[in-house]
Amino acid sequence: MWVFRMLLTLVLVVIVTGFAMLNSGEHATVTLWPRTLVFFEVPLVLLLFEALVLGAVVWFVVSIFHEIGLRRQIRKLKRENSDLNQEIAGLHSISLQEIEGQAAQDDTTRPGI
Repeated sequence: MWVFRMLLTLVLVVIVTGFAMLNSGEHATVTLWPRTLVFFEVPLVLLLFEALVLGAVVWFVVSIFHEIGLRRQIRKLKRENSDLNQEIAGLHSISLQEIEGQAAQDDTTRPGI
């Protein structure tokens, strides 16, 4: 699996490098806030790199919150599993005669049946 991941990463790096080389002479004007924050003749490669970094940061922050939620769910399920295991252990200690006797006693104490 790690070989496939490395090959995919290598292909992605080659594609991004080729795209950057094709657009190395291109420039763009960036307006972040009208009439206040304007950047003239910014290299397109720099804009692509900044977009990549911003996307990676957003992905990282979102994945942290997702990971926290998953860990919280795992803790809850482990607690629930422990409670169920304790209940099963308690049921193992009850004999069948006790269960049948309790069921018969419940039938005799119910009025109108």
